[in-house]
Amino acid sequence: MRVLLSNLRTLRELLDARGLTMDAAAVLGQVDTATVSRICSGQARATPQTVVRLARALGINARRMARLCDQAWLDREQRITDGKAEALRAVDIDAMAGLR
Repeated sequence: MRVLLSNLRTLRELLDARGLTMDAAAVLGQVDTATVSRICSGQARATPQTVVRLARALGINARRMARLCDQAWLDREQRITDGKAEALRAVDIDAMAGLR
């Protein structure tokens, strides 16, 4: 079963679709496994050098690779922002209700 690249959102999804581990991607791209792991989890953004290395190793366009690498970061940032917004809303409600 072949997965279309256009349907993939993240580096993790690309690796899964190709049956690759993070270790394998790291070896192929000549980058640290921890770097690939942090990119996949959204804990770090890939440097331009890392994007190009992974793109060449995995045979895709560097700009597409940048989007795949950035998506986990953007998703994580959105979750953090949403969580902060909910916490601030709760504080506002408590303050208006005289609970703070």
